[in-house]
Amino acid sequence: MINLNDFRKNIYHNYGVKECPHYSEDGVIKKIFYEIGLESKPFTIEFGETRSLGTTTRAFRIGYLARAAYFVGNIDFYSKIFNIFDVLKTTLLTRDIKCLKFLTNMPFVFFVTPENIVDFFNNLIKKEGITKNSIDLLTIDIDSYDYYCVKELLVHKYKPRVFVVEYNPNLPINEALSYPNLKSPSNIPKNKKVYGASYLAMHNLMKSYGYELVHISGFCNLIYVRNEYSGIFTRPDINIEKPSSKEEIFKFVDLYCQKNFVPSWLNEPHLSDKELSFFEKV
Repeated sequence: MINLNDFRKNIYHNYGVKECPHYSEDGVIKKIFYEIGLESKPFTIEFGETRSLGTTTRAFRIGYLARAAYFVGNIDFYSKIFNIFDVLKTTLLTRDIKCLKFLTNMPFVFFVTPENIVDFFNNLIKKEGITKNSIDLLTIDIDSYDYYCVKELLVHKYKPRVFVVEYNPNLPINEALSYPNLKSPSNIPKNKKVYGASYLAMHNLMKSYGYELVHISGFCNLIYVRNEYSGIFTRPDINIEKPSSKEEIFKFVDLYCQKNFVPSWLNEPHLSDKELSFFEKV
């Protein structure tokens, strides 16, 4: 069986005008699809993404000249300009004029909620001419009610071949907790460690809908494949992969991330009992 830790490598992080955030997932994503193959029309979706070629999905997009749906709550003018130059630089680096087609497939503004996500996806796959099972790669990173968005897609039988979800490493590993789906946000704690869902919440959800965990990107992402591919890869251990101290976080950053990168929540205080009570048990 393949240990995906052996394929950690940043490949496309400098293909844009500005360095792309990275956790050494380029090599992991490439290896997964080398083993499981591609759909006839490679397609990826990434939530919360302002980069024209993606962040987590970047290796898939560039490596396979794949179509994509990238969307985020807001995109400023400078991001739009940088995205054009990202594509032009990538075209020069790859020496492949086909990359210019990315100019017609840029990130767009859409504010996703658990209430609108299924209708949005239904319209998206109809427009793209694909099915619920033929999405190659789906990444969700919205730093709030991610759990409920993932759950809605799974309940409505969306089954991407590879599903990447973010977890909050500041929450207890052995508790299933999620940022609540607030209809009218109020009294949200200011601590930047208040976001997303715990490892156990995400893991229980993904397992219950036929997914197997195959890679953990330190303090960031959990990468799952459909059960039909699970026999190819070894199972990572959250107790080993999740950094448990600042020293281990800095070690992970030195090995796999941008130089001097610091998670935005790193220097925030530990979550208090009151802050933990803000999360819902799921």
